Amino acid sequence: MKKLPLFLAGLLSLAGVYACTSSSPSATDAAQGQLDMSEYRARSAHWKKVDDKFIQAELAAQGLEEPKTPAYTKEFGFDPKQSVDWFKTAEGQRIADILVSFQTPSGGWSKRTDMSQQPRQPGEAFGVEAHYIPTFDNAATSTQLDLLAKAYTATGKPTYADAFYKGINLILDAQYPNGGWPQNYPLVGGYHDHITYNDALMRDIMVLLDHVNKGEGAFAFVSPDVKEKTTAALDKAIDCVLKTQVRQGEKLSIWGAQHDAVTLEPAQARAYEMAALSTAESVAMLEFLMGVENPSAELVNAIHSAAAWYKANDIIGYTWKRGDKVLTADANAEPMWSRFVDLESNRPVFGDRDGSVYYDIGQVSQERLDGYAWFTTAPNKVLKKYAKWAKKHPQ
Repeated sequence: MKKLPLFLAGLLSLAGVYACTSSSPSATDAAQGQLDMSEYRARSAHWKKVDDKFIQAELAAQGLEEPKTPAYTKEFGFDPKQSVDWFKTAEGQRIADILVSFQTPSGGWSKRTDMSQQPRQPGEAFGVEAHYIPTFDNAATSTQLDLLAKAYTATGKPTYADAFYKGINLILDAQYPNGGWPQNYPLVGGYHDHITYNDALMRDIMVLLDHVNKGEGAFAFVSPDVKEKTTAALDKAIDCVLKTQVRQGEKLSIWGAQHDAVTLEPAQARAYEMAALSTAESVAMLEFLMGVENPSAELVNAIHSAAAWYKANDIIGYTWKRGDKVLTADANAEPMWSRFVDLESNRPVFGDRDGSVYYDIGQVSQERLDGYAWFTTAPNKVLKKYAKWAKKHPQ
């Protein structure tokens, strides 16, 4: 029998609805948490002053009132999937030098900034997006650090190692006391300060730290003390992931695209990105967790629970393409999932630029139907990996 999309049965009552809950910290834990966050925000403010002071000094020296804007590109202007050997070439080292030039004084990088043409010029902004630099979004900073590790391994140039360590220190400094990371650091406010799973941000940082911890290949040069720090940071990050996995009554589900940095509850980002379960973002995290060696019993349970949630909430027999107001029946379609799912009812949920929330995709504006991926088939791939993983880690 075909499984109907839940929103087609929106008026039907749903049995077994669970409430999203989280454990309440003790008064002592809460007080310590406030102190830790106060210190964290002070560090963030310090690095913002460092970045601001640097660019203001350059502007004064150049006689400029505003920074010049670097070239825009969707990613970084070059293919970041490069080997160590590529950095032995003149072109590889040219790119590495450009990356170093675009590193902020605080240690991070921008997104959507072309880092393939020429080094950053004095008086030029560190990125095209004002107020959002440095960032971990769209694989920024984690990508540059991966490449600089390869560049140093290929050449032995201290400049690349110095930039690498500077960036790693920023990542360590940017980690919240509870183990998560914001979208940007220094903090910029608003939803950017949420713990961010969106666009695989947390996953990308955790992958980088895992490479550093193992010290293999291009990361063999990393000093023992830095490895020790990144090991602790990764442990905290995994603990944060476990704590943010949304609980529905007695069951664990998946994760939100972003979570409040203090309460850890799912939180809203842009107007059309409501507080909800996020199927696409949770795939990246679930895949990473399955790669953890010697997982704890709690982690094993978290993985089994997330996989079970996916299996229970797929949409079978339908396809969707951008722009469509309805799903198309297709008996041969692979399972798909709504990108966002209601925290309590597990119903597909959709948003719009005016903040409206709908349970029927047909109500979404045409602009958002054309410009956003409201459904995903990505969980199919991770569920295949889960089938193999589960044999090694039975419940």
